[in-house]
Amino acid sequence: MFSKPVIQLITQRCSWRNYNGKAIEEDKKKQLIDFMSKVKDCPFGSIAAFELVHDSLDGKKTVPGTYGLIKRAESFIVGTVKKAEKDLEDFGFLFEKIILYATDIGLSTCWMGGTFSQTSFADKVALKQDETLPAISPVGYPAKKRAMMDTMIHLTVGSKRRKPWKDIFFNKNSDTALQEKDAGKYAIPLEMARLAPSSSNSQPWRIIKDKDRFHFLLKRSIKFDKFSMADLQRIDMGICMSHFELVAREAGLSGKWDTRDMGPLPKKTEYVATWVTQ
Repeated sequence: MFSKPVIQLITQRCSWRNYNGKAIEEDKKKQLIDFMSKVKDCPFGSIAAFELVHDSLDGKKTVPGTYGLIKRAESFIVGTVKKAEKDLEDFGFLFEKIILYATDIGLSTCWMGGTFSQTSFADKVALKQDETLPAISPVGYPAKKRAMMDTMIHLTVGSKRRKPWKDIFFNKNSDTALQEKDAGKYAIPLEMARLAPSSSNSQPWRIIKDKDRFHFLLKRSIKFDKFSMADLQRIDMGICMSHFELVAREAGLSGKWDTRDMGPLPKKTEYVATWVTQ
């Protein structure tokens, strides 16, 4: 899928909000478009589609988004998903693969989650009534120097400020922290899941290891209102799951997603899915 190890791509990728305006070469455009057309398989079977959109933003130099202003970007990855029960989780799962592929071919990106149904992006992809457009990403070449706002956001929500293992990974129940030594071969997939990007670096995922199963739960941050825009923390769950599966597969660890409920849940969490080792 990628020319470089996925662990390298995950640790290398970072969000860029200001670009140098250089057009993406035609061969790279073709590579990216071809990859986007083949990204289909997701845990819950949602139907998603992705396009490379060229938009000068009607002469505007910036576009507002969840993670701040985007400057001098001419190309955007735009994704749509057909409305379904776990559509946003699947959307995040697939879109993150595209983000990592863009990284693989030397392009920079930035997740922008929100409501884009009334924007020019929706018009360009002919958004249907039964679809949502929950996120986009600029794609291109970064400016030589980060803008002041970009630097502030990068320092505030960067990977160095990720939650530690004891706060998000648990063993058998939500009261016992999972130690790396007890995670076995899944220590690295879990670590790469920990490094997944999320809205405002909220890291809403909680993962409980129960013998041969890893239960993925959503614990919402009070700063997010799931009814005010695209439910960003569900997208975040999909990104986390994508990292986990990609790294597990690359390490030769076999497993599959089980979407049956795990039973009684820890307080203030929502069940998402379970990875069953094989």
